Parts: sequence; structure tokens; C-alpha cells
Amino acid sequence: MLETATARTRPRTSGGSYGEPVIVAVLGAPGSGKSTVIRPLRSLLPAHIIVDWDDFMEPAAALAGRDIRQDPDTWPAYRQLVRAVLDTVARWPVVLLGVGTPAELPGWPIAAWVLLDCTDEERRRRMNQAGRLNDLREAIDDARQYRTLGLPVIDTTARTPTEVAAGLADLIQRAGPA
Repeated sequence: MLETATARTRPRTSGGSYGEPVIVAVLGAPGSGKSTVIRPLRSLLPAHIIVDWDDFMEPAAALAGRDIRQDPDTWPAYRQLVRAVLDTVARWPVVLLGVGTPAELPGWPIAAWVLLDCTDEERRRRMNQAGRLNDLREAIDDARQYRTLGLPVIDTTARTPTEVAAGLADLIQRAGPA
């Protein structure tokens, strides 16, 4: 069983006043539950702006004329695009759900990190259900890499999106400025 984030491992944030970002980054490999948690998370955190890293992929691909996910040469520009969006909304509390690690996003105004994760068997089931088995090996490799980062973890295995969102919202609220 994966470790669950607790008060002992909760992320810390700073800031909170106008101009000081309070961004919580939610990292997770494909199949971890990031996309399915967005709707209930928005309901639980109505004062937060919830940004899904993947939301800009299609329009960015149309502009670039290339598939962003499959073309690593486009990733630096895509990161710049997401960063520009975050900079625009940074005066509000933001939750960013994505695949960028702390090492890949140096200097970003991220105050806390948390990892959404599940067992490899659960990931396989979810990706099969979504018709994404071709991406399974890479997703499992990404998940293994993410687990080595030492981030607080919310285990999504056998939990509903609403249950995961509740745990994530609690963690985010406890991590917010005092």
C-alpha cells in the first residue's frame, strides 16, 4: 500500500497575500486519477483555480502543427505556455495537476507538491478501461520515477474521484497560509 499524506508529511506553503503565489502542484503519472479528480476538486475548492496541465495540449498542438505529447522538442515551449497561464492567475490560490516534476519546473512559484498515485495493477485497469494500454509501460515507468521523489502521496487505488478529491482538498487547505 502506498503512503498516504499526513500532517507529518504535509506540504508547506508560503505567501497568500496579493502577488505572492500559493500554487500547489499535484503530480501524477497517467492513470493516477488527475483528470477524474478535477470536477469534484473544483466543487470542494471553489476559491481555487484548478489548472489541468493537459487542458492546453490540443490548442498548442494545433498552433505547433505537432502532437505535443509525442514531440519532446515542443515541451520547453509548452512549459512556458503553462507558466504564462499560472503567472496570469497567480494572485489567486492555484492547484496545478500535471506531469512536471520539481526538477523539470525549477523557479516556478510552486509552494507545495503532492503525488497522486495508485498501484500498477490499478493503473493497468484504468488505462485499459480508457483504451490507453499502448501508454501503459511508460506510465508505469513514470510512476516508479515519481515515487522516488519523496513527495507526500495520496493513494487513489480503489477510491472514487470524490474520495480522492476530498483527501486532496484537505491536504491543500492544511497546506495553505495560516
